[in-house]
Amino acid sequence: MRSALRLALSAWLLLSGGLAAAGPEPVATIELAADRVAEIRFVGNRITRPKVMLRELPFAVGERIDVGAVERGRQAILDLGLFKAVTAERGQEPQGLVITYTVQEKFYVLPTPRLDANGDGQFAYGAQLSWDNLWGLDHSLLVYGQQRDQQVQGVGKETQYFLGYFAPFVGDSRWSLGFNAGYRERPVFTPEGAYEESFESAQVLATRRLSSGPPSQGWKFGTGLYWQRQDTSGRVPPYGQATAPVLSLSYRDLRFHVYSEEGLQAGARLEAAREGLASDYDYARLGVGATRFLEPGGTAHQNLNLRGDLGLNWQGPVGHRSYSLGGSYILRGYDPDFLEGDAYYRVAAEYLRPIGWRWLRLLVIAEAGAVGSGPGDLPDQRIYSSLGLGLRLRLPAFVNFEVEAGVALPLSGGGGLRVFGSRV
Repeated sequence: MRSALRLALSAWLLLSGGLAAAGPEPVATIELAADRVAEIRFVGNRITRPKVMLRELPFAVGERIDVGAVERGRQAILDLGLFKAVTAERGQEPQGLVITYTVQEKFYVLPTPRLDANGDGQFAYGAQLSWDNLWGLDHSLLVYGQQRDQQVQGVGKETQYFLGYFAPFVGDSRWSLGFNAGYRERPVFTPEGAYEESFESAQVLATRRLSSGPPSQGWKFGTGLYWQRQDTSGRVPPYGQATAPVLSLSYRDLRFHVYSEEGLQAGARLEAAREGLASDYDYARLGVGATRFLEPGGTAHQNLNLRGDLGLNWQGPVGHRSYSLGGSYILRGYDPDFLEGDAYYRVAAEYLRPIGWRWLRLLVIAEAGAVGSGPGDLPDQRIYSSLGLGLRLRLPAFVNFEVEAGVALPLSGGGGLRVFGSRV
């Protein structure tokens, strides 16, 4: 009799597991919970540690889940941007549900020559090491050295060095840490004579997750220090140095679809320095920006992206301008640094549609902006606008690798048709 009961129970569990994968979940009639997660497995993660993916899931081992939880977990893992593809399987075993996620990892280590050029005639050459998902913990490292020609009148080739490191959720906590340091030097030519100019900067920023749910999404608050120094050798007095406490607030609700995105990203940053407190001058700077990624219509990877940015700077060194519009990145229909000042705003709309391949999309851009000599002057400034047409290419085998090229036409002032090209 007991053997027959065991055989019947085994057959029922096997049948219920098959039905769970193909149709509605069966209602548990014994003490074993058909909707309770017994195990979470990961396949294909040669580098990525399981805990990086586990913390993104909307459920944990031992919890009951609803029908859509497995798919929400699959999307949350994909939203990390570390994988070319993520699939999910749901199986039923005697101890409960077994959820299996299979991932296809991207290339994370890229030691490459650094060759960069855009439609403004600016170019750079050097060497770079880009390392994403360092230690399998989603840490990132960027190191490069290069020579850059900014194509600015009276300024020679600039030598640049940069080191940046970011570590999310240190020690499985709510805190992430970031550090970067940079150095630049260049010759400057004036009617009074030539001199060498150098810039140094360093930043330490700690951010804390504020929202519940997947830790890579939601609200984050940050605080830290930003230090900068400008020096000269020659007739021109240097600006000196400034040390500014930094506050930041960011929000992310973004769905990553490998070749496109959907959702919202927004952020604000405030930094301020006080003369006499490890600073040679006063200044305060506020930056605010947001981008909305929409997927209109029924075409996969078709996007309408709406973006807005605002920057305000108070005081600072005499003769120094904090912002500029124009070039291959902001207000593409105008020459580099067409507008300069201590306050600006810019709005833009981008339409993207795949043409032939998912990784290649048609790009249509409409953007407008203004620059003022200071925050109080910004409302009265002339608005400049441009239209652009081009292509945007994304290679999914690499993390955050996307480039664009095209032509843009200024609609108010400026010159004629301009070629633009850059990494997004």
